[in-house]
Amino acid sequence: HRVPAAPVVSPKAHSVVDPRNTVIRWEPVIKPEGITIVSYQVIVERNDPLRVLDVKNLPPTARKMQIPSDFLEYDTLYQFEVLAREESGNQTITVGFFRTMAKPDE
Repeated sequence: HRVPAAPVVSPKAHSVVDPRNTVIRWEPVIKPEGITIVSYQVIVERNDPLRVLDVKNLPPTARKMQIPSDFLEYDTLYQFEVLAREESGNQTITVGFFRTMAKPDE
């Protein structure tokens, strides 16, 4: 079985991001040698209450995904996952966390 290496992602752990402009990024998965990635998947979720954004079948050329600003709330912890799927169906996942910044004074 050919299992792809885990994607290297950002934002990095414990990052604080602007919910109006949050982008999940990843480096292309090219290891082990000869692996062929056919798609990526990005999942962003928060608890209490549970809310999930699941974007499947991003092309193998994709390197980032903008999170819709209406999905994110200020001062909230989110978990995200980036999955890399190999042509045989094997996949690997990287999990990350970020917090959105506090709402600016208006």
